[in-house]
Amino acid sequence: MSSEDITKTSSSSIERSKSLIQRYKKASRKDILLFVVQPLLAEFFTMVLHTFWGSMVTPPTSTLTYSAINRTIHPQEWAADYVVSALMPAFQAGFAVWMFIVLFWKICIINFNPAISTGLLITGVLSPWLYIPYIIMQCLGSVLGAVIAQAIKGDEPGPFLIADDANIAAIFCCEVMITGTMVFFTNVMVVDKTYDQATGPLAIGITVFQGIIAGKWIGSGGLNPARAFGPAVVLGGRAWNHHWVWWVGDLGGAILFSVIYMCFFAPADKVWMVKVNAFFSSTPPQNTNDRTSRRTDVNLEM
Repeated sequence: MSSEDITKTSSSSIERSKSLIQRYKKASRKDILLFVVQPLLAEFFTMVLHTFWGSMVTPPTSTLTYSAINRTIHPQEWAADYVVSALMPAFQAGFAVWMFIVLFWKICIINFNPAISTGLLITGVLSPWLYIPYIIMQCLGSVLGAVIAQAIKGDEPGPFLIADDANIAAIFCCEVMITGTMVFFTNVMVVDKTYDQATGPLAIGITVFQGIIAGKWIGSGGLNPARAFGPAVVLGGRAWNHHWVWWVGDLGGAILFSVIYMCFFAPADKVWMVKVNAFFSSTPPQNTNDRTSRRTDVNLEM
């Protein structure tokens, strides 16, 4: 590729950035409400419910006495019960993810997860201008959901705890894999405009279910840093132990698997290996695939 072509490419990128800024400046109030305010409120609302439900389904941390059956159940019994401590949270999280995606399908591309937002940022679906606001709203929604759950439940709001003696490296690597897989599934469904599998949202929900089950025995299975953030703020103390693992591991997995998707599996007009080939080739690539990117959701994000 000649120096003249490189100069043209750089100039094109600069002009695109200037055009994006101008589009935001010229956006009408209606556009801002529909394409900025509404998606941000959707992120907040979804995380309130997601954290609330997730917190309510976690086992109690105090001893419970059931006089009707004359039985006392200690927290250790709940923790040892695989159905209560693993299957129930996994089912709840997986079904919640499925429900939220279907609920907001015609409104916006709902993220309710900083890892998903990171993946969609890399694949070009989410505007860089909305990336940080999305994560802020997700975290604020998680905090409110945890507050409501703690007030109703009268117990800890389902914190994601990592023990001091846990294998941090194993938890980190597991988070990279399971969260990255979830983000990869999301990219496949969202980026490709020709994707027509109605079971796509369910597949993502099942991926969350499998991720939680897979990470159970090593203390992993978070898949959502914002979901861990809210209960940590409310509970404090030990809930912050190794909290960075959820953020670094999950976002790292999102970046890794999004790059893999864009390099090798994205639609023909977006896949990076074709663009890299075009960069070093004197002839433009031929469009051999009719697949194009799925809806961008927001005109302002183009």
